[in-house]
Amino acid sequence: MDEAKKELPRAPRFWWEKTLIALVLLLPSTIYPFATAFDSTITPFGTSLVVAGTGIVLILLSIFRDIGPTFVEKAEARFQNRYAADIYSIPVTFDAKPTLVPGFSRLRATRADNSHTIGAWALRFNHGRQVA
Repeated sequence: MDEAKKELPRAPRFWWEKTLIALVLLLPSTIYPFATAFDSTITPFGTSLVVAGTGIVLILLSIFRDIGPTFVEKAEARFQNRYAADIYSIPVTFDAKPTLVPGFSRLRATRADNSHTIGAWALRFNHGRQVA
């Protein structure tokens, strides 16, 4: 690989996950004053637990199951298709498959040679190119 290909740009999911981490850290403390304006029984701990818990669940779904908002997953599929030949040792294409939850999609990898769906983790660990 030449120097230009070693420094691939960051994928859209990278930015989605980093934004969620920032929201998990910052949003609970800033949303509490607004939440108490609607109901005086809302506690800081409860607000933090709900907001941070939702963010953590979204982060875990993004990391381990490749599930995220449809616009992120479509951009991720375009990114992965653009760099698939550089990243993976087998011919593979990506697309965003809708989930049961409206507005969320899952990234699906399909082998181009035999049209079989391959899991994202198997693709990364078994067919990823080693960078020298």
